[in-house]
Amino acid sequence: MPSSTRSSATYGRQHRTARKRALDRLHDGDPCARCGKPMFRGQLLDLDHHDDDPSIYRGLAHQRCNRRAGAIKGNRKRRITVWRSRAW
Repeated sequence: MPSSTRSSATYGRQHRTARKRALDRLHDGDPCARCGKPMFRGQLLDLDHHDDDPSIYRGLAHQRCNRRAGAIKGNRKRRITVWRSRAW
């Protein structure tokens, strides 16, 4: 099963253990926590955090769905920071 080097480098043992447990419980066809489309063993999957509380997991999600959502959130934060820092 493919694993993400990012998850092992960035996230701690607790997260890696929770991800492994979630992958062990995955049934082919279970819905993605982000898009609702089916997930299958062998796909690149992430353990998705809840938007407001990163200590809560939303569930497994396609890696692309999860990281896209994270990029959108990060870009939105950066845009707000830049907008507030400009001297008008």
